[in-house]
Amino acid sequence: MTGVDFRVKIDVRPTMAAFDKLASSEIPDAIAMSMNKVAGAAKRAIRSRMTEVFDNPNRWTLDSFSVLPATPEHLVATVITKDGTGEKSPGAYSYLSIQDTGGRRPMKRSEYLMRGISEGQYWIPGKDAPLDANGNIRSGEITRILSRLGLFQENGFKANLTARSARTLARRGANARGQRSEYFVARERGNGRPSGIYKYIGPGKVAQILVFTPAAPNYKQRISFDGIVADVVARETDRMIGQTVRYTLRKRLE
Repeated sequence: MTGVDFRVKIDVRPTMAAFDKLASSEIPDAIAMSMNKVAGAAKRAIRSRMTEVFDNPNRWTLDSFSVLPATPEHLVATVITKDGTGEKSPGAYSYLSIQDTGGRRPMKRSEYLMRGISEGQYWIPGKDAPLDANGNIRSGEITRILSRLGLFQENGFKANLTARSARTLARRGANARGQRSEYFVARERGNGRPSGIYKYIGPGKVAQILVFTPAAPNYKQRISFDGIVADVVARETDRMIGQTVRYTLRKRLE
């Protein structure tokens, strides 16, 4: 799944008295404006809750929801996750869904591309993996691994290590023994099963970048996006409608 939406549903029948002061032509605009105010409050509430639940979330995560506004002709406001553009910017719900529902997380695009060398396993950061300020492995490192190991090829786009670059690494003594680049797949003794990806640092020195695991990482539910939206709708609707009616009356007098 790459996206999900939470519709802001407002039953205006109990609050129609609030619109009594408005002309009939003004009511659709007022209802749409009220819905958009509530949807905006729900988006902000989701963002605030993520700062409490997640450990140092990055900006992409915090800004992963937007509002598809209601119009007088279409009285539906939606809080929706943003679509992504690949490994660096996946669709927000593709990784937030597991925090919302719990359970096993789906395979990442990089894990899918590595399935030939990992035997279909998942990966977790190794003890020497370069992490960003948010504690996540740097996306550039994953891209570099895919390129160096000849795996970064999709839909006709190629960004793999070239023969010329491989020769340059070899001249510099920067490639691992018997490998085209500094990255190599480590294997378990005995059964030869891939255990992870290491990086050659220098004579006698390697760094553990990724660890392969056959089981998908399992998560507990940490946040309920639908619950947050429902709570905001129940708590804020009357107040937002009141604000909208007062605004509409003021605009009429201008």
